[in-house]
Amino acid sequence: MNRWILMGCTMLLCIGAVIFLPKLFSFQTSFAQLKGVVSAFNPHASTTLTDDNLVDTLSSVPFTLPISQVEWKKSTLSLDMKVLTAESTITDIYENMAEAISFSFENTPNVNRLMLRIIAEDRWVKTRHLLLAADVSRQAWSEEATIELRNYGEEPLSDHLKETFRVTEMKLWLNQFNR
Repeated sequence: MNRWILMGCTMLLCIGAVIFLPKLFSFQTSFAQLKGVVSAFNPHASTTLTDDNLVDTLSSVPFTLPISQVEWKKSTLSLDMKVLTAESTITDIYENMAEAISFSFENTPNVNRLMLRIIAEDRWVKTRHLLLAADVSRQAWSEEATIELRNYGEEPLSDHLKETFRVTEMKLWLNQFNR
């Protein structure tokens, strides 16, 4: 009889574990979300970028600047973003750059290089002027530098960030924004 009791208890323990462990995982996840903790590795958030899902995937990224042109070729993502209004601030531009960099290297496993251009577009005279260009590689990228860029504010970029993201500032950018 003791053998049947032992097997019954073992079976109940196994069933209890199967029921309880997923609930424990969801509790841990919701507790982390309340604390503002972000998962460093989430296999479900990763999207392999292809020609077929490029537009849909980029449309889900919360950019505040509109995208004017996108190209995907051999693990290189080229992205042009437009500054249309004078109300766009340096902070807006830095946040959009950080969002593009974060998307490319945190959310996709197959982007090895991001070529990002920020372009001022004048609708009245239909002219375009390059303000900033960044050539970011996965090897040079770091999450800390992206967070720093996202929270940089209105100041001119530090030499460290310019080197990390290989940022080139055009004369118009320097005249207009870096006073």
